[in-house]
Amino acid sequence: MAPPSYADLGKNARDLFGKGYNHGFLKFDSTTRSGEKGEVQFKSGAAHNLTSQKLAGSLEAQYKLPEHGLTLTEKWNTDNVLTTVIETKNQFAKGLTATIEGTYIPQNTKRTALLKTEWANDLLKINANLTLIDGPILTLSGVAARADWLFGVTGKVNLAANELSNTGLTVGRVVNDYAITASLIDSKHFGASLFHKVHRNLELGSQVNWTLGDAGTQFGIATKYLASNDLILRAKLDNKSNVSVAATHDLANGVKLTFSSQFSLLGGVETSNNKFGLGLEYTS
Repeated sequence: MAPPSYADLGKNARDLFGKGYNHGFLKFDSTTRSGEKGEVQFKSGAAHNLTSQKLAGSLEAQYKLPEHGLTLTEKWNTDNVLTTVIETKNQFAKGLTATIEGTYIPQNTKRTALLKTEWANDLLKINANLTLIDGPILTLSGVAARADWLFGVTGKVNLAANELSNTGLTVGRVVNDYAITASLIDSKHFGASLFHKVHRNLELGSQVNWTLGDAGTQFGIATKYLASNDLILRAKLDNKSNVSVAATHDLANGVKLTFSSQFSLLGGVETSNNKFGLGLEYTS
């Protein structure tokens, strides 16, 4: 099994903090499939921001040709951004995935284009992204695996200005019931995360971040509890005493309803962080 990409190091812990929460929004997401082998997929989503009262939406159509290792995706959102993604797998070399992603904004005719490549085997995964319009900017990252240990590096190179930035080094260990990572970004941002599967239905996670020169440290703890086959409970707490809770209930096969809320433990203090959210997800 190939190691994860650099962006996915510490993903288990991050998911405990990010997935299943939608406070401040009313959301609806739908995913449907068609075709004899489900090769055609349609996604649609809408999110109403309860603070700004702005409604955002998106549509996505994806068509797969597995016999040719090809996937074509078309996207549109309410900011009127059109995105086309063409992805090929194992066509140029074994373990190599090549993707071209382009965006177009009709109102100002702005275009972007990005070439993304990923090569992986059982011990190594390398990612290289190159902007084809403006720059060019090359982003490189790699992760090597040895036993239970993972070692990752990343960096961004502005080829026009010959500048190196966003350098990162991450070390992690992943076993069956826990995962721990530590990272250093640009020699001044320090971070660490811990994910622990305490029981088959209980997961715990924590994150710590500190920037050189800052007096304080950012940290948080999160948990996910599978109360039953159709109910998932989540909770998290950060160093600013903000508490978030969420419950996801399977109403029917492929239909999930999520309620989440965020509030502050600082009693008597005026805060704008008291929010709630509601999300409905349909998958077929």
